[in-house]
Amino acid sequence: MLQANEFLWKFLKVICWIIFLGLCIQTGTLLFNFIFSLFRPVATHNLYAGLDLSKIYNQSLVLYSCLFSLAIAVSALKAYLFYVVIKLFMQLNLKKPFNEQVSFGITKIGYCALFIGLLGYLAERFNKGLLHKGYETSVINSYWNDSETFLLLSAVIVVIAMIFKKGIELQNENDLTV
Repeated sequence: MLQANEFLWKFLKVICWIIFLGLCIQTGTLLFNFIFSLFRPVATHNLYAGLDLSKIYNQSLVLYSCLFSLAIAVSALKAYLFYVVIKLFMQLNLKKPFNEQVSFGITKIGYCALFIGLLGYLAERFNKGLLHKGYETSVINSYWNDSETFLLLSAVIVVIAMIFKKGIELQNENDLTV
């Protein structure tokens, strides 16, 4: 591998690790703050990065729990997505990239991105429904406002997974003829 490509490969690994760690910290902080806020409602004024859900908490504990659980779930799924990407980086052999493990990893990334997009879309619809009913929930939109991006990402990755499967078939066929 060229030295520039090797540097880029290592740089991408480091970036993935940084994003993964950041998302794990975000998920853990959200989870901790959610549990803490159930016992200390005064904490709902500043949950995480300025997130203030005190109004919705005072109106309905069930809706507060649903919204916060959706934010935690989306954050956890994003962290899991980058965990799968990191595992894929470790399994990928650039000299012979077409193998079953890599194909499975790419497919897993595609399905995970699809699930993040769908869950984010459902959370967004739920949030808009609450806004129409008079609840002030616009402060939590930032946790799932990228659902369309993940849906598009999943479509692209599933296509790449199909190409990898075809590459595996061609590589196996080529190995048999040699």
